[in-house]
Amino acid sequence: MEQRMATKDDLNSIEQRMATKDDLNSIEQRMATKDDLNSIEQRMATKDDLNSIEQRMATKDDLNSIEQRMATKDDLNSIERRMATKDDMVAMEKRIEHIEQTMATKEDIKDIPFIKQAVLEMQETVKEIPTIKQTLAEALQKLDDVIASQARQELVLQSLAFRSLEHENAIRALKAK
Repeated sequence: MEQRMATKDDLNSIEQRMATKDDLNSIEQRMATKDDLNSIEQRMATKDDLNSIEQRMATKDDLNSIEQRMATKDDLNSIERRMATKDDMVAMEKRIEHIEQTMATKEDIKDIPFIKQAVLEMQETVKEIPTIKQTLAEALQKLDDVIASQARQELVLQSLAFRSLEHENAIRALKAK
């Protein structure tokens, strides 16, 4: 019987492994009550809730489709390389400002229709220049002919005037005799 009886060491060992009232109170405070379990059960999703969530969730096909439509890092890098920088925008604004300062305004171009008309009229006049030159050449030729004719007539008149003076002198000499 003595062999089957527990010793003090055995009792101490058992005592150390056994839970105390404090241990039980601590466990009791951490354990869920029936009310806690009922509350959790009420908050838990039902099969209908899960079905509804499942129907709204994206499938692998949906994700693959989205992935195919999404831009990759390479796409974004390519776009970024092609995008204008702030410096590019400043340079563009300066170019636009320069263009605005040097471009013609409505006021500047209002006379263009009149200028076009004047140019057309001038072209017509320029087309007439050869005809005018020809007419002028003919007129100059006639003038040369007239001048030559006048020169001849002047010689004739001088000859006649000289003869007239000779005849007058002869008549005077006859009268004086």
